[in-house]
Amino acid sequence: MNLKNALCSVEISIDTTYSVQSSDNKHYNLELNPNNYRHNDYYKTFAIHIDLFNSEIDIALVGDFYCYESDCAVLDGKVLTIMQNNTISQICIDNGALILHKEFECCGCTFGLYRVTNGYIIYGEIEIVMLDLNFDKLWAFSGRDIFVSQTRKDVFVLGEHSIKLYDWEDNFYEIDYTGKLISEQTKQ
Repeated sequence: MNLKNALCSVEISIDTTYSVQSSDNKHYNLELNPNNYRHNDYYKTFAIHIDLFNSEIDIALVGDFYCYESDCAVLDGKVLTIMQNNTISQICIDNGALILHKEFECCGCTFGLYRVTNGYIIYGEIEIVMLDLNFDKLWAFSGRDIFVSQTRKDVFVLGEHSIKLYDWEDNFYEIDYTGKLISEQTKQ
């Protein structure tokens, strides 16, 4: 995943060779392991490269194995917000310091983190979740099946006034930004 603003550009990828507490890892300026994963735990490591246009920082962020690097982060000014399944970490781009690390409740795996006016929308396998700006859960919405589709390319679409979803059974849902169902069409 690549993000950019006037202050920096950020590249997030998965380091498949990283091993907790190993001296054989590639060089990182910082290694962050906020959940204290150990060598034999099941984890995944994000390699975060921050280019501040006059200096660079490389960070290893260790997190849940069921996290994905696409649509996992939001860059807002000097703050990089990263989701690793059911945890959110905020990193200061100036020095790589961990500003905040918080776990949130969500059923199933999460696929995407999106900034909206009053917080963040989480696109999950089983739930769509709304978090406020402090990452407290405001609401969750579930359908009849998982929000992954065999037939539709755009399973999850954030619109101006609503979120449109398809599930595995090809059922359609439209919800507003308070989590209320606007319309629903079940596959016959």
